[in-house]
Amino acid sequence: MIQRPENLYARYHAHVYFGPSTVEQARVLCEKAGALFGIAVGRVHEREVGPHPRWSCQLAFDRAAFGRVIPWLEEHRDGLDVFVHGLTGDDLADHTTHASWLGEPAALKLEMFRR
Repeated sequence: MIQRPENLYARYHAHVYFGPSTVEQARVLCEKAGALFGIAVGRVHEREVGPHPRWSCQLAFDRAAFGRVIPWLEEHRDGLDVFVHGLTGDDLADHTTHASWLGEPAALKLEMFRR
């Protein structure tokens, strides 16, 4: 069972995952989320970045926006997978125990947090 996002932390990242055939879909989704909710939209990375095993775009938001952003992403992601995690200052925990998914989970590259 995929753990569903819960509003447990002060700040969050949602990483929208995509590939070559869905890059424009992801770009539009992220831009709309930024415009609708006034949240920070990161770069649309057309390469793997950090622990992410696929291309991604980061959305950053706080606890107050969580209840609007997450249901909207669930409704509008149209097959894109979204990795959601809290921000506590513990990168390994944030990307494991403080993490959840909209869609299918992917194995993250966590070695960088274990150094």
